Amino acid sequence: MAEFKEDKFFRKSGDSDDSVEKLKKKISKPKQQNLISTSQKIKEMFKKQQFKDLVNWAEKDTSITLHEYDEMKVNSQVLKLGQYALIKNAKNPSEDYVGKIQRIVTIKENKSTKLICLCEVNWFYRKSEIIKFKPLAKQWISNNEVFSTNCTDYILASTILSPCRIVTLEEYETSSQVDKGVFFTRLEWLPTKKKFDGLSKLQHHCTCKQPQNPDQIYIQCDKCQKWYHITCVGLKKGEYEQKEYICGCCR
Repeated sequence: MAEFKEDKFFRKSGDSDDSVEKLKKKISKPKQQNLISTSQKIKEMFKKQQFKDLVNWAEKDTSITLHEYDEMKVNSQVLKLGQYALIKNAKNPSEDYVGKIQRIVTIKENKSTKLICLCEVNWFYRKSEIIKFKPLAKQWISNNEVFSTNCTDYILASTILSPCRIVTLEEYETSSQVDKGVFFTRLEWLPTKKKFDGLSKLQHHCTCKQPQNPDQIYIQCDKCQKWYHITCVGLKKGEYEQKEYICGCCR
């Protein structure tokens, strides 16, 4: 049986042993350059905030451990799957983001002790995010109104500030006191189409024919029972508290 010698596959006629070694290094070098360690890849994805890609990769790579949880603690408060949360807005600290917690995971490279805790959230858009595309809606959107969307994303758990509540408009209006972190929703926003879904179904009020805004002051006509913005009918706050009001259409 012929003896296998690795050198004969690299050696050319007249090659010295040194040149053979150089050739071996040249062939193996590109392979080494293409190898990226797991920790390097995690750091790169983390830096670029490619959290969704990181989760997808962790679910397939056996060198990474991924755990799921039903709840987590946020500033001494328990936040569970399906609950709503206020999320830090680095661009505008005065208006936090709002989202629904869909998933809670931790990711750890098996050789490391460092944990990355991520949450998948379903985003709700706030007033400032809507009026960029619908400036006329500024008049009827409440400061405490949020709009459901089909947008989801993974975020760092450390950016979650606290749990919050989202109720219906009716529940919001009947509350004796609206606490901070309580919002209401009545419409869905379609980000790709930049429009509302179901806007035509909302009841329109006043002479301006706009949907109701609980932040504004209304007055009801004692004859037709319709509601009007006091600013639209030229009244001042408290002007008709002790007397009957009849709108222009009923006079």
